Amino acid sequence: MRRFAIWMIVFVVSASLAPPVLGAAENLDYVSFLDCLDADRAWSIVEDLARDRFEGRRSGTLTADLASEYIAGYFNSISLRPAGEDATYRTKFTVPLWQLAKMPRIGLVDKSGNPLEAFEYRNDFYVQPGSGAGNYSADILFAGYGITANSLGYDDYVNISAREKIVLAIIGTPPSDRFEEGNYGAWYLKAENALSHGAVGLILVDSPAEPTPHYIERWSGGWTIYRKLVILRASIEMADKLLEDTGLTLSSVQRTIDQDLKPQSFPLNKRLHISVDVSFTDSANAYNVLGFIQGSDPAASRKAVIIGAHYDHWGKDVDGGIFRGANDDASGVAVMMEIARVFSAVVKPRWSVLFAAWSGEEEGLFGSHAYVDDPFFPLEDTIAYLNLDMVGSGQQLLCQVSESHRELRAVVTESAEQLRISVNLQGFSGSSDQVPFEERKVQNLMFIYWPDEVYHTPSDTADHVSRRNLLETARLTALITLKLAEATVMKLTTSTAYTTTSAQPVTQVFTIDVLTIVGLGFIITVAVGTFYLRRKHRPQLP
Repeated sequence: MRRFAIWMIVFVVSASLAPPVLGAAENLDYVSFLDCLDADRAWSIVEDLARDRFEGRRSGTLTADLASEYIAGYFNSISLRPAGEDATYRTKFTVPLWQLAKMPRIGLVDKSGNPLEAFEYRNDFYVQPGSGAGNYSADILFAGYGITANSLGYDDYVNISAREKIVLAIIGTPPSDRFEEGNYGAWYLKAENALSHGAVGLILVDSPAEPTPHYIERWSGGWTIYRKLVILRASIEMADKLLEDTGLTLSSVQRTIDQDLKPQSFPLNKRLHISVDVSFTDSANAYNVLGFIQGSDPAASRKAVIIGAHYDHWGKDVDGGIFRGANDDASGVAVMMEIARVFSAVVKPRWSVLFAAWSGEEEGLFGSHAYVDDPFFPLEDTIAYLNLDMVGSGQQLLCQVSESHRELRAVVTESAEQLRISVNLQGFSGSSDQVPFEERKVQNLMFIYWPDEVYHTPSDTADHVSRRNLLETARLTALITLKLAEATVMKLTTSTAYTTTSAQPVTQVFTIDVLTIVGLGFIITVAVGTFYLRRKHRPQLP
């Protein structure tokens, strides 16, 4: 009897302590599985990444490194396999790092250099990322749109000299289709044109015809460093102050140019003093964070679906303001991480699924370029790359995917219809981390809610992000991934799964199984019975 009881105890304890099994008989359908996605959990990750301690996650800075460690810790907590260097989740690359070294000062001066009127940083102007440093006074020249297009018979620099002057120019182009093909409105082409004409400074002013929301608050990307040219962005009001002695306003002179499609360039007979101090590092360290779920097929070591989003943003400004990047792109990272959490628990893909958090996107897609140059999964066997950028706020959900990727477009359309999610399906747009994959002929898409008026401004905070948008993107992205990876969704043999409720990485999952409860009861019963029998048959002492 005693031996039988001991064997029963061993059997029940072993059964009750065994990890929950995944049974093929308990498969879930894809759509039902999507109910596991948690909008609150995703939003909490957005809130975490947008906190002060990460200071806007500027690529190449220590606070961006801290954010990469946060994501790597999360991947580890949900048991993703590492896909970074040396069996870790992180892989290093370098980015150019441009920063303002101190508060810039801009003001009107007389010919003797005496100050007349100062302009205010982030109210009247800001310094374009990629600008050079300078401390000088120079005359100001208005040069229309700052365009030289000889093939179109248009040149804003004709019959004027910009040498050793500061050029004031309107962003964009005149309203004519002929300017579109040459990308003449790009700020960097205007900078190169100003340099070629000998200018020492360039002020890019907002367009009165199409004013840009939050123009002076917004940080515009700088992918090139112009060491010999100070580049500023200015408000329409500042431009009107510079134009006031001419009897013109920026709006009136713009209308003349747009109507006649002829340059209107002239000196302003004013002098501006500029003091801009910047620091620049050619090669600052940055990190991608990579984790994956291994596919069940023998060929899955080569074949994968990738879900990616960039965690970097514009960092902390010299005036103390933080560009938190909650929507751009903590939202995409949070959705990717939430999909990774639920996939790691119950999804068995045939083909591997790689989860990627890129850095260096704002500086010029450095992180995603670094990956395609040295991929963890061969690009020729990569099924698709799904890019999530700004998926927490905006007017409508767009899906940008090349018309040549017919299979992927079909899966997107079918999945959106299944979930009854309204998606504006568009062609490829080269603006985010899907670009390097497109260049390597890998199927790719980008989900983005657009437009979002506060992107690249300090107003892009967590309370700006919609839980509904996060969940909608997560459900659609997850469904597409399940189909592309030919996944099986298993059902745990547990009644409830408890996890931490904060946005901190999940560190443990506790499961309660009916067998456990029954087993514990049986153990107690057998133990009590054994104890009673031992006492009953114990010899009586004399």
